[in-house]
Amino acid sequence: MSTIRSQFTTVKGERTEFGRRTFKVEERHYHREAKSQHAQLESVHQHGTRKDVKIKMNRKLT
Repeated sequence: MSTIRSQFTTVKGERTEFGRRTFKVEERHYHREAKSQHAQLESVHQHGTRKDVKIKMNRKLT
């Protein structure tokens, strides 16, 4: 669980938030995501769309 600390300042007599810092207690692990991305790259299917090739309308609808 992370802790959020806010810094406040006074602007024209009103208290406003100046900044916010998030302190993380534990490291985040993304091993499953890295493994799945690696498996996707090694598969035979094409991933995403090419930006330099126009896709026909009947292909978009199906």
